[in-house]
Parts: sequence; structure tokens; C-alpha cells
Amino acid sequence: MESILLLGVFEGLIIFLLILLKRKKTVSDYLLSSFFLIYSLNTFLSYLEIFNRTHGFPYPLFFFVSTPFLLLHWPILWLYVKSLTDQHFRFRPVYLLNLLPFVLCIVLFTFEYYTKPVDEKIVLLQSESFKQQWDYPVVIVTMTLSSLVYLSWAAILVRRYNRQIKVYFSETSRYDLYWLRVLMIASAVIYTVIYLAFAIDLIIPLASFRWMHQASFILGAVYLIVLGFFGHRQGNLFSERAIGIDLQQPGHSSEITYSLTQKENDFIHSLLNYMNEKKPFLNPEITLSNLASELEVTPEYLSGIINNKLGKNFYDFINHYRIEEFKTRSVADENKKFTLLSIAYECGFNSKATFNRVFKNVTGITPGEYASR
Repeated sequence: MESILLLGVFEGLIIFLLILLKRKKTVSDYLLSSFFLIYSLNTFLSYLEIFNRTHGFPYPLFFFVSTPFLLLHWPILWLYVKSLTDQHFRFRPVYLLNLLPFVLCIVLFTFEYYTKPVDEKIVLLQSESFKQQWDYPVVIVTMTLSSLVYLSWAAILVRRYNRQIKVYFSETSRYDLYWLRVLMIASAVIYTVIYLAFAIDLIIPLASFRWMHQASFILGAVYLIVLGFFGHRQGNLFSERAIGIDLQQPGHSSEITYSLTQKENDFIHSLLNYMNEKKPFLNPEITLSNLASELEVTPEYLSGIINNKLGKNFYDFINHYRIEEFKTRSVADENKKFTLLSIAYECGFNSKATFNRVFKNVTGITPGEYASR
């Protein structure tokens, strides 16, 4: 079991180095690499603690030294998510307040455990009598609340961000953070269950502390693989592209109003004609700013018309035209020799997953079901 923990240490360090070796690093990359470095350190300290218990306590200094670092995981992960989803993210000194639980835990453990005589530490561990001390349940509750608050907060940020980018982009697969939201929600559930198991163990013994400790870090190793794989590939929208519009300004998702002024009516008529005749949606990289420039209006004005007058976001607006174009081209005799996916690419899609998802959302059936009619 200890060897699995060591694998987790090396896994975290390898991902840490892979992120630092990226040619173009962003603040998000540095925050994510910090998370993996701290997780590796935490896992290594946990390994030493378990090694202590199974080999006669050769390193008495390593007594609950890993526990405070658990309170660093979620604040750093939340900052990573915030850096990906906040167009105006800058690291501010106030964020250091998130380290307060970690510092308080170290201070508490210094008085309660670290300064105790070695013999007393050994008795506490062997008998697991530390579970009866007042500080143990306090730390368990703090870790539970920390994971729930930060992971839920991160999931909300991701959900808001995924809605915002559809105001600007017609293709979001590179910058979509759906995977991260699923991971945050799953993590909140899994780690809450783990910490609740520790809490229930205070009343009804479930297993030895050693086995529960190891099991939590094994789950953490799996978590690292998923986060590392996707996090290393994740682009940062605000670092890589000039948006040309403030996604976090109010007004892009205002209440829909269908009453039109003559000017708005004329513009919508021109917009729809332009979409049908020029077909700008065939460009897979078309953005709100691109289309606004072609129509000689501001991105804010175009966004307001599409969102508030047509009742759609830019993503749905453009992809609706792509689906209609696909329907037309897929039944044309000259396109019978092409696959559905190749036709979809010609219509402006550049991702199979996006095409399938959008087609199902618009038509209620899959592309294959549509073609077999």
C-alpha cells in the first residue's frame, strides 16, 4: 500500500514538471503546477507517517505533518479555476487569506502534537487515542467544509464561464471547461464522503486510521491523473486571445424583449440576409467581434441584438445556421460520396463532439438517425 503512495508522489512531480516545461506558461499553469507540487509533498509526508507506524517509529518528528497541507489543496484549486474563468484575474494579496486555515492548523498541531515527547506521540498513534481529543473533530469538520465550499464555488465559476463564452464564440471545444465542472462536482461528493467517514468513525469505528488514511490518498492519486491530463492540455482563453468584449459586464444576458425599434428591425433584416447570402458561419473560427466588424457595428450592439432580440446566444445563433447548412448539403447528390463528418466540417464545425452535441440539441436526433431517414 505504501508503494502506491510513492507512485502518487512521483505522479504529481511528473505532472508538475510537464506543466513547467510548457513553452507558453500562464498564471493558470503556475497555479496548477503549485497544486501538484503541494499534493506530492502532502502525499510524501503521508507516506512517511505510515512508514513510521509500520516500522517502529524511526522518524518521530513526522507526526500529523501531512494533515495541514490538506487545507491548501482546495484554495489553490479554486484559484486555478478562477484564473481560467475570470477575464480580469490578477493575483491579489487578499487571496492569501485563504491560507489562514492552513496556518491555524499548524499552530494548533504545534501545541497539541508536534511539541509532545516522542513516547507520548507513539502512544497516541498506537492507541489512536488522538481521536478522542477535541481538535481532531474540529479539523475533520474544517476539511469537510473547505472541500465543499471551494469545490462548489469552483463549479459555479465554471458553469458561469461556460455560459459566457457562448456569447462570443461559435466553437468552444478548446476553451470549454465542462470537464472541470464535472471534476469539481465529483470531487466535492467524493471528498465529503471521505471526511464524513472519518467523522462517523469517531462514533462507530469503521476501520483503522491507517487504512482510511491510505484509501483517501489512493483516491487522490486517481484524481491527480484526471486533473493532470486535462489541465496540461487546457488552454486559457483570456491569455491566448484578445476577446474584444468584456464577458463579465452585465447586459449580454439581459431579459429578452421582442419589441423592436425601426433601426433594430432594419439591422436584424440585414443580419439575417447577410447570414444567408455570405454564410460567415462556414468559417469555424468566426467570433462575435469578427461578425460585428463585417457588419460594421460594435460587438456589444451585435451581442445585444442576438441575445435580447433574437433570444439566442452567439454560439447557438451561428450553430443553428451550420446545422441548416448541413441538412441542405447532406441530401445533395454531389455530396453522397462524403461522410457526414466531412460535410459537417465543410459547414463550419471543427469538432466531431461539438457537431454531434449541437445537432442533437437542435433536431432532437443524432446525425446518423437523420441520415437514415
